[in-house]
Amino acid sequence: MYVSNLDRPWIDTPFLLEGFHIKTEEDLSALNQYCIFVFIDPERGIEASEYIEEAPRLRTNSYLERFLQDNKKKVQYENTKSTKEELPAAQHALEDASNQVAHIMDTVKEGKNLNIDAVRGVVEPILDSIIRNSEAYMWLSMMQKKSAYTYSHSVDNCALAIAFGRFMGLPKKDLRTLAVGMLMMDMGNVHVPEGILNKKGRLTEAEYRIVKKHVGQGVAILKTTEGMNEDIINIALTHHERFDGSGYPSAIQGTQIPVYGRMAAIIDCYDAMTSHRPFSAAKSPYAALQNIYNWRGSAFQPELVEQFLQCIGVYPTGSLVEMSNGVVAIVLEQNLTQRMRPKIMMILDEDKKHFMEYKIVDLSKEFEDSGNLPLNIYRGLDPETYGIDPSEYYL
Repeated sequence: MYVSNLDRPWIDTPFLLEGFHIKTEEDLSALNQYCIFVFIDPERGIEASEYIEEAPRLRTNSYLERFLQDNKKKVQYENTKSTKEELPAAQHALEDASNQVAHIMDTVKEGKNLNIDAVRGVVEPILDSIIRNSEAYMWLSMMQKKSAYTYSHSVDNCALAIAFGRFMGLPKKDLRTLAVGMLMMDMGNVHVPEGILNKKGRLTEAEYRIVKKHVGQGVAILKTTEGMNEDIINIALTHHERFDGSGYPSAIQGTQIPVYGRMAAIIDCYDAMTSHRPFSAAKSPYAALQNIYNWRGSAFQPELVEQFLQCIGVYPTGSLVEMSNGVVAIVLEQNLTQRMRPKIMMILDEDKKHFMEYKIVDLSKEFEDSGNLPLNIYRGLDPETYGIDPSEYYL
């Protein structure tokens, strides 16, 4: 039996692909858990004889085995602190990381060697914070998107990678490797003239060629760094490669790109789109995720895109949304079982005037507004819509 569509968005479920065959009782049980009804395509169903001969399909909980080496076992992480409890530690980790990364890059720019221990010292507090609670750091990161892009982008990439890897169940040592790689993958930018990095207009072809050299220059720095491992170097080498072979510097494609490189490409692109850059205003997280989703199968591996969207949420933590009743809110916390119903903080009323007191609403528990009408998220908003600066709001 082939399921062609659901009674809800695919992103609200753990199913990786939009359309799949029901072959086991486990498949049916999972479907019953998330859907009231589904749509069946009889023409795409499997005949009994075909099914017997076909190799068994990998289940969703076997996902990591498709992409990660050595058949690593998926780690089940649980929040050990609430978002509010974790905020002070996350705030300290974010501020310290931004300062330390700026210092590390300045040191390398001066011609001194990269200190891998200093890099790990930046990563560890971020790693520990996100393992304790995956929402607090992401909230703060989204709230402070206006800081210097070169440094904040590296720190945000690092944090997003940890959150993504945590969601996928990577062991802590692999989260650490991924985080260090993401933090250092743009190290070659220290050799790109600031006039090009901070240019407000479109780059010329000659300038773009200079920018692309940052990959090789960064790899050269990492290769001469004592204690650097191959996985970290490969992240720097491949984070601009694309699944369809359209990337650089080597135009490799598919599984020729290491899995960490495939993950890095998605993370790097998402954070860039949601950040204020000299040549481009920040997109809303919702709009950025729409782009990422549209590029699945071309720029990015479809299965990894599905996992990233499941990790970040349709309306990511810290993003601005408009409700079905016209109220404007900030997303505070994700709901892992109902992605369209996160916890929100209401900022503006239906007339787009500030509430006297900001109300926190868990949409998984409150389904109606004050007029007894259904309360849902209507759309994602661009940052600073209606004059709102999300960085002014904290729990």
